[in-house]
Amino acid sequence: MQKNSRKVVGYVFFPYFCRKLTKDMNKKKIFTVLCALVVALAVQAKSLRELWVSMPDSLVPVLTQNMRVEFAELQDMKVKAEVTTSLGDTSVMDTLTNDFMQIRLSRVCTLQLKKLPQTGGDSIICMVRTLAAPEKESEVMFFDQQWQQLEMTHCFDGEDIQGVCESLLQRPDTMSVSRFEELKAMIEPRMMSALLMQHENAIVFRLALPLLSAEDKKLINAIKLQRKFNWDGKIFKEG
Repeated sequence: MQKNSRKVVGYVFFPYFCRKLTKDMNKKKIFTVLCALVVALAVQAKSLRELWVSMPDSLVPVLTQNMRVEFAELQDMKVKAEVTTSLGDTSVMDTLTNDFMQIRLSRVCTLQLKKLPQTGGDSIICMVRTLAAPEKESEVMFFDQQWQQLEMTHCFDGEDIQGVCESLLQRPDTMSVSRFEELKAMIEPRMMSALLMQHENAIVFRLALPLLSAEDKKLINAIKLQRKFNWDGKIFKEG
């Protein structure tokens, strides 16, 4: 009789124990998943202000972290954000929002940052550094939120940055091939500028015309193009 009682108790409590164990394990799994989501959302929610302050000094050597913090604080105070760089130049921050920043590092150098949302991942950062001496030439780079540089080859609707530069000339239907080639040969070296849009996830490329007279620039305008690319969450698409 006692043996049968033990069997009954076992039949009753063993399923209960299994259900409780499974429930506890599920709670742990749910807790782990929730923690991972919180961390992911925290990374995703980083503002450009935070990313700007955490940026390595090596990317903009003329501005220390203290200077970058000062810029952000002056923007918060709604006063002119102006700082003297380590080279003695006056640097002015024109704009700082949650996803866009523009700063004049010196009389001839401008820096733009844009936070781009990425499909299925954390936002990435596009950096455009433009030197005007006097014609504008830009460098375009991409980073993750830990400021590791990303290899974004062929991210402009299947073209790389050099391909975009080469495509900024187009022969009008009314122009002969020989005349078009003649005008193209005048543009040497080939340079272009890039501009990030503040209110759009977009970038615009324009051809620069160094070493040309005002008269020659008017001639080149007939074959010169501007191209705009919109970010689609993975790459820039022309549109």
